[in-house]
Amino acid sequence: MEPEHDEQTGLVTRTQIADRLGVRRPAVSNWARRHKDFPTPVRSGDTELFREAEIARWLVNRTIPPRRLLDGEQSGTTYGDRFGRTRGKRPEAEPKAAGSVCPQADDEDRKTVDQLMGRLAERVRGPATMADFVNLCLIVMYVRHAEPEQWYRIEKIMATGQGTQGVQGLLRSLGDVAQDTLRRNGDRTDMRSSLLQLEPRSWDDLIAAVRTAAGAGMGAFQLVWESFSAREGLQSSEFCSPVGLASLAAGLVLAPGQKATVLDPYTRGGEMLAAAYRHIGDAGGTVYGETLDGRLQAVASLYLLHLGVRPKFSNTRSDRWPPPRREHGADVVLTNPPFNMSDAPGSGRRTGNWPYGAPPRGNDNFAWVQYVLEALVLGGRAAVVMPVKAGNSVNTAEREIRHALVRTGAVECVITLPPHLFSATPVPVSLWLLRRVEQPVREGVLFVDAQELGEKNRRRRVLRDTDRDAITAVVRPWLDGEERPDEGEYALRAADRGFSAAVVARAEIMGEEYSLRPADYLGGGHYGAGPVAAQLREASDEAAGHRDRVRLTERRAAGTQNGYRPGLGPNDWGAAVLGDLCEIQAGPSYTRLPVAARTAEAGVPLVFPQDLVGGKIADDPRERVPWETAERFKKFVVHQNDIVCVRTGAQQWPALVSGSQAGWLLSSNVTRLRVRPKAEIDPLYLHAYLGLRHAREWMSHRAAATAAPSLSSAALGHLPVRFPPIEQQRRCVELLGDLGRRAEAYEAYASALGRLRAELAEHLLYGSAEPL
Repeated sequence: MEPEHDEQTGLVTRTQIADRLGVRRPAVSNWARRHKDFPTPVRSGDTELFREAEIARWLVNRTIPPRRLLDGEQSGTTYGDRFGRTRGKRPEAEPKAAGSVCPQADDEDRKTVDQLMGRLAERVRGPATMADFVNLCLIVMYVRHAEPEQWYRIEKIMATGQGTQGVQGLLRSLGDVAQDTLRRNGDRTDMRSSLLQLEPRSWDDLIAAVRTAAGAGMGAFQLVWESFSAREGLQSSEFCSPVGLASLAAGLVLAPGQKATVLDPYTRGGEMLAAAYRHIGDAGGTVYGETLDGRLQAVASLYLLHLGVRPKFSNTRSDRWPPPRREHGADVVLTNPPFNMSDAPGSGRRTGNWPYGAPPRGNDNFAWVQYVLEALVLGGRAAVVMPVKAGNSVNTAEREIRHALVRTGAVECVITLPPHLFSATPVPVSLWLLRRVEQPVREGVLFVDAQELGEKNRRRRVLRDTDRDAITAVVRPWLDGEERPDEGEYALRAADRGFSAAVVARAEIMGEEYSLRPADYLGGGHYGAGPVAAQLREASDEAAGHRDRVRLTERRAAGTQNGYRPGLGPNDWGAAVLGDLCEIQAGPSYTRLPVAARTAEAGVPLVFPQDLVGGKIADDPRERVPWETAERFKKFVVHQNDIVCVRTGAQQWPALVSGSQAGWLLSSNVTRLRVRPKAEIDPLYLHAYLGLRHAREWMSHRAAATAAPSLSSAALGHLPVRFPPIEQQRRCVELLGDLGRRAEAYEAYASALGRLRAELAEHLLYGSAEPL
């Protein structure tokens, strides 16, 4: 028998270790973090590999807990016993790609994807497109987790290949596996030719990329596609739907376990269909999609296969407009069509079957709406992502279509969503909930403004589970017709959950130029919409909380010995220049760390001059560098209590590095000060000293002496510093820190009072609150 790769090289990844032990990959990572004697990894490109023999020795003394024992294992069996028994064998419990499993990305997955999409991608793809490299990553991830027999075949090829012939052989084999996988599951798209476009610089680079992709968890699959969408500057027709948005759409129009036929007529990467499947599970329904792009179809197929769903797709490029008459309709449609684009300009635009009116040429927004409604069975529902401006566009044809939609009762609800949900575009979107009916079921439309929900995550906002639950709790009763309270009840329900909602009669909508933009009803009218009670409660609670913190801070200050009295002056103090007290390290040169090497996505944060605010470093980094890049810049890492100064640009108070910022990197325009181990000066004292007026003026004058404001390490090293004995330094720092904490508490309280005043004014002058 031909030996497996790890038998030949004696190297294993974290995922392989976890598979052989029957544990999850994070368990292996926890061992590595918590135990200093855990074996040190070696590297293959950007992939961490461990020596199999060292892992086996380390596991010998780790007894398996009784509840973790497998059939046939005796009490006292060690993980080392299990690791040795599974050497070269298929793992006893492969991760299943089943609908019951919802892959979740962890921090290691994010780090892995950042490695893949950074330098590894550039070294492997050559002149090929980034999409070709993404296909490589996705097929490796899928086969590694879902088709172990196919994966062992790839392992054998990797164990014996080398050089240019090995590269082509491995890519052909992966292409064959991709073709076989897709065609066995009904997808005829050609991923093999895509993989053969890749031109890796070397065999080692290709192996590193494959190993890195294979070592990722199942949750990394979605991250690769999202990263591709964010970095490639794709058009509206190409980027993927955020998971939170897809989950919200599915939850609003599907009941858990509902047996339904679900269609996505613009499938993208399969996110909407995946959300539908997660929602209804194995209830016996069907999910299927329509595509225009074979590349995206292959991605969607792999994504659904990853969940255990056999993909069903058809290509509709040639006959999409006008909407075709269907023999069988869908119970539910979930879709995120391209915005403000037209891909089928033909005669059918004006002469075809358009039940609500012919859409304008050059913009398919309302062509998609009608396509969706025609795809539904009578009584079927749809959730369609639309640009906000489609709700009140001034185009005559679009206004007439909105008129027809409202008049016939096809629009049940419109929800304005938070901005920046998509990685690749800041375009604000709304979710239109539609229903195919013969006549209106109710007299109004529910409008929801949820723009303030979501959580900021780097450049994006993300809909959390709590946000989706809040919206669903208000909208589902309206859709289900289970409760028919008066219109004000929906406003109160929404206000209690932090957003706005209102039921608007069809007659009023017609009086507003048939606008389907929630802001026209939730913030309009002669006197504006009523203020939200929940926001007043929140502002009041916030102010009360800050008031209590001020009182607590004052009580603590009163209980300390922190005070001051006249001093004897600095005559007996020590004196030195900064270069004798600190190691001074300027950031890397611009040529070593250009803009092209940075990213706003996952990676190690960079510290720039504009991040130095009030003696601190801002916690929200503007830019990062990929993890593998950071490995080459360890010289420029900052530690807790390091001090960062401006190197190039206007001088300001140097910043102290906090514990949470340890490990960040210097940018080209800053300098790091690190107190020498034997220096008789406290880092916090030095930081306070550098904030003194004369110290900052000294630095500003030296920087201004150059053509462009720049303070070199050599010049900075001559800054004179005076300091008392170390104990007095620490008492000084403690007193200043106490005063600083009190000032911050009062500033936060004052800010909260300002917000309370503004919110209370809305209520007092509207009549929803009155003075005692």
